[in-house]
Amino acid sequence: MKNKKQLFLQFPEYYLLILTILGGYTPPFSFNPIFIGILGMLILLMIFKNKIVGIVLGSLFLLINLYMLGALISELSEFTVFNTAAKNLVFVGFTLWSLNMLAAVTMIYKYAFMDLKRNLLVTSTEKVF
Repeated sequence: MKNKKQLFLQFPEYYLLILTILGGYTPPFSFNPIFIGILGMLILLMIFKNKIVGIVLGSLFLLINLYMLGALISELSEFTVFNTAAKNLVFVGFTLWSLNMLAAVTMIYKYAFMDLKRNLLVTSTEKVF
């Protein structure tokens, strides 16, 4: 059980790492320098587990996903008839949006509240001894 929870809490960093690599890559073989910087920040976050950087990146990812939801709804409103293209947009778009939101909320939870729980646990055990 604990192993599954640890794996679930590590999911956002690896997911964002894969998204950054895919987003910054342009064929035949070049990478966008901005994405290389974001990739470096994610790798440093995974190594050092800085609480502030984790919360900022998670919140930024959450805001970007809210913007993506607005773009998805705007694009959907352009369809006059709900055909297969609109159906594909809804199912694929909302699936990706849900997965991104899960990663963003998990990342914010991990860096904002997990450290708080550990501190409360440590202080409560210190008072007993």
